[in-house]
Amino acid sequence: MQMVKIHIPEQPDSARALVEMVRRGRVDCYRDNIYIVPEPALRLLESLGVQYQALGRGGLDYAEKALRDSVATQV
Repeated sequence: MQMVKIHIPEQPDSARALVEMVRRGRVDCYRDNIYIVPEPALRLLESLGVQYQALGRGGLDYAEKALRDSVATQV
């Protein structure tokens, strides 16, 4: 499955999108409204009218690496 790292710049849109995305599948959340979501979530965001920026793509290992990297930077 292709995972996409996205940024949703507007806080109200980000909150609404997060609620809808977690109802439908896996979502990895990071600070500053950054998420890693399955590619089908992009169609959901478009149907909700949520503006987002795609920052990168990869497989499940891409999402796992991003999570490990974010934890390591906090130490």
